[in-house]
Amino acid sequence: MKKLLILIFLISISSCAQDGKIISKEPLILSDSITTRLEKSVPHLDAIQFSKITYLSDGLQVTGYVAEPKKEGNYPCIIANRGGNREFGQWTPLSIAYFMGKMASWDYVVVASQYRGNDGGEGMEQFGGAEVDDVLNLLPVLEQLPKADTSRIGIEGGSRGGMMTYLSLKNSSRFKAAVVVAGMADAHLNIKNRAEMETVFAELAPNYASDKENQLNQRSAVQWADEICKTTPLLIMHGSADWRVSPEESLTLVNKLYEYKHPTRFILFEGADHGISEFRKDMFDAMKSHFDRYVRDESPLPEMKPHDG
Repeated sequence: MKKLLILIFLISISSCAQDGKIISKEPLILSDSITTRLEKSVPHLDAIQFSKITYLSDGLQVTGYVAEPKKEGNYPCIIANRGGNREFGQWTPLSIAYFMGKMASWDYVVVASQYRGNDGGEGMEQFGGAEVDDVLNLLPVLEQLPKADTSRIGIEGGSRGGMMTYLSLKNSSRFKAAVVVAGMADAHLNIKNRAEMETVFAELAPNYASDKENQLNQRSAVQWADEICKTTPLLIMHGSADWRVSPEESLTLVNKLYEYKHPTRFILFEGADHGISEFRKDMFDAMKSHFDRYVRDESPLPEMKPHDG
């Protein structure tokens, strides 16, 4: 029995040691229809190299994507977290080109996970559970990309991806800055406003029927705002007309972050929907400015205590 436990322990250590290892990397070729469709919104797509990767996370083979400038250089990095669950909201060539390509065009190396169990990946996602490791294991993925400057890494996500970003900031201090767009921050309120979301939690969160309160709390940044890394400045953006994730979720979290003197900037876009489509240029401009300031240029954190000018 003792030998068996030792063997299991050694296998576990070996598996962890492999986390983030890139198993395969192949070019992702965008169709002419995509490049034509995005030629105005994402210019210079031809200067970006897109790749599909398979990497290890908790011993599982997980699918991910990379967007990086073709020109030689050493670039700061961004981890991008998708929204949705399972096939809904997963990365597609169009969304990869539009979102990841946009950020890569700012001269960043951008990586993203499809989360376990999706797009041919092994395992099953838990909608804010163990697949948070799939995000954090992109850190060692970046270390294997020659153009990535892993001393300068940011993280961003929208909707469910915002929840993944908050969870990542709870578990890591590696990120120089973070951006969340319409992020889910209060799972209890999310279910109250959208009853159908309870089905998603019930199907994906482990032991949900017997452990509902705990499972929802684990996925609600408003419950542990004081545990979010205080050396990672946050930009939170939300549309006031968002029906998928109530802006109240972000407003409540922002108030808690201000209480804890967390460096936070909040933008509420008047009348904007879940994707802030009415102010998309302003949204991207604010995101780029935030990452350039704290990730690219490594500017010092603001003084959050009351002070004179």
